[in-house]
Amino acid sequence: MTEALYIRLAGPLQSWAGPAITGNFVRTEPRPTRSGLVGLLAGACGYGRGEYPEWLTQLHFQIREDNRGTLVDDFHTINPRDTEEEFRSRLLLAMGQRPTKKLLNSTPDGQGLTAITERTYIADGEFIVQIKAGSREHQELLAEKLRQPHFVTYLGRKAFAPSFPFYLGVGPDDILARIPTVGGEEPKKILRFYALDDYGYTTTTVPVVKDRNQWLTEVSEIF
Repeated sequence: MTEALYIRLAGPLQSWAGPAITGNFVRTEPRPTRSGLVGLLAGACGYGRGEYPEWLTQLHFQIREDNRGTLVDDFHTINPRDTEEEFRSRLLLAMGQRPTKKLLNSTPDGQGLTAITERTYIADGEFIVQIKAGSREHQELLAEKLRQPHFVTYLGRKAFAPSFPFYLGVGPDDILARIPTVGGEEPKKILRFYALDDYGYTTTTVPVVKDRNQWLTEVSEIF
């Protein structure tokens, strides 16, 4: 039996953005993405954006969906006078236009008018992630850095801090179904498990506790 690392991704808001054509409309995926998790771990290890080693992209992730949360929309209006030049330049390039001085003085989609940007986030979501590295050396490095991250960890956006506890610990790779979930009158609950290396999901029954205090006690005994 091999060991794995376990983290808990929960907080008021999360954002795991999928592909976007422009920067005006960015919608979150319904659960953490591979690229988002790799970026989170790279930051914890102290690697800069785009500078992390290849082994981080080869990690195996399994996500347990304790609470899928609800999707919320965040709308902003951008006035041409206070729109940042870099933001306008990126949008123009994405739209196939050359960022000339004239165009950079106005919002690309409004051409001088106020532009609308929309972001979709996950509110009150909770996911437990199992992480497996290809070597013991990398596994131990991740365990050390998740306990004391080099850069502050966040849930997709820097403003979205994770709730306590974030890092759960190291345990057998079959422990994911033994970690309890919170809420409900029944002693057990069926949750979805997503392996990011595969498509689709499986369902597994996990134990239920009444509140977060009991959850913390039982999780501390598991790890």
